[in-house]
Amino acid sequence: MSSKGMILLGIMWILASPLWFWAENAALGIIWLCAGIIELIIALIRRNNNKKSR
Repeated sequence: MSSKGMILLGIMWILASPLWFWAENAALGIIWLCAGIIELIIALIRRNNNKKSR
């Protein structure tokens, strides 16, 4: 997956996590929020490494 796709996926997970809190499932909301943040970190690292190698 490209870094751009990973960034979009991470943002989607972060934006969707409040829906789980609203549905009274806080554990799943926290998991989605953490997964989105981790996904963004990985995508930004990969994007930075790709720019350095060019």
